[in-house]
Amino acid sequence: MIWRATSPFLALALCFFLAGCPSHSTVGPADPGAGRQIARPVFSAPLSGTPAPWAPLAGALASAGLDARKLRAFFSSRELTFTPVPMETKLRELFPIFFRSDLTKAVQEKLFQLGYEVAIDGRNGPGTRKAIAAFARDRALSFKPDPSPELNARLDEALRAGRTRTLAEYAPPKAAPPNRTATHTQFTNASALAKIKAHYLADKALFDRAWRAYGVPGAVVCSIMWIETGYGSYFGKNKAAQQLASMAASSDYELIAPYVADLSAGREERAFLAETSLKRGAWARDELFALLKYAWENNLDPLAFPGSVYGAIGYGQFMPSNIAKYAADGDGDQIIDLFNKSDAVFSIANYLRQNGWTGAGIAEAGRREAIRRYNNSGVYVNTVLYVADYLSAAAP
Repeated sequence: MIWRATSPFLALALCFFLAGCPSHSTVGPADPGAGRQIARPVFSAPLSGTPAPWAPLAGALASAGLDARKLRAFFSSRELTFTPVPMETKLRELFPIFFRSDLTKAVQEKLFQLGYEVAIDGRNGPGTRKAIAAFARDRALSFKPDPSPELNARLDEALRAGRTRTLAEYAPPKAAPPNRTATHTQFTNASALAKIKAHYLADKALFDRAWRAYGVPGAVVCSIMWIETGYGSYFGKNKAAQQLASMAASSDYELIAPYVADLSAGREERAFLAETSLKRGAWARDELFALLKYAWENNLDPLAFPGSVYGAIGYGQFMPSNIAKYAADGDGDQIIDLFNKSDAVFSIANYLRQNGWTGAGIAEAGRREAIRRYNNSGVYVNTVLYVADYLSAAAP
């Protein structure tokens, strides 16, 4: 399963975010009259000899079984610096979706009553932003195209002056059937296809070996590698370990609070952001544990891995927790290196095999479902299959 900030697939991001609450968390006392409590992280004892802000995180990883000496060296490295970017990015992405859904729905209802075409679903999607922009334009107002208390007040003023219809007239839009043809054209245009075809033909013997081992066509594996990293031309501009360590340390909301101060005007907002940081930080801690364990077991330097903003690595952009479950040694050197092309090909094939790819006779629905488990987006699935079918036709 993949998750990275550059991905256009918000649904997958939400799947990871909504994973269970961390086992090390607790909830602090609420303010009198406040509806939401402030979540507080509770770590194991800080690991001595580890600099701030890493000591509590290092202690938790040591308690989970990682070598304390290696942890001290890792967290003391000059190559490791704290960055707020991964947690700040995620908080800004999720805040309007989860915290302001009631406000968004209220804004949508008022826009509808004023005659604007908008779905009343509590989600600040393109249709809602378009309707807000139209409202602002019609009344010569200046608003960002997002729900806000100021916008809500302006809508109330407009409603007092009159409305064109009632909420009883609203009918939810019918769900559109899934699109089985739309693709990400940067991967399916003629120039892109020519490039991936050249890579596929050059490495066809490797893909054929993976096909014999797992029953997954090499064209499908090659297509995924093309979409994820341009067949290894771009692994990400971040250090995967640094991104995960920074997000894990940000379980302590005080570290990230200055960077999202504009979102946290009230206690309810701060409590939501603190709770979100705690949950997301626990996920990152577990991913960092998996990354460090993988690196040290294979005598690799974890700070040498480039990756996405959320720590996905290698040709196939595996999250570290998936390495132990699906990664495979493709070249027989007894080391699994996801930046090694042979290992990456075998690992992606193994992932698909263990997630529903049943072999040569697999039906179209089965193909789509196995790829969807790799990345939960219909357009992503369409793109993989489009490129794979092209490659299969080019080199059966």
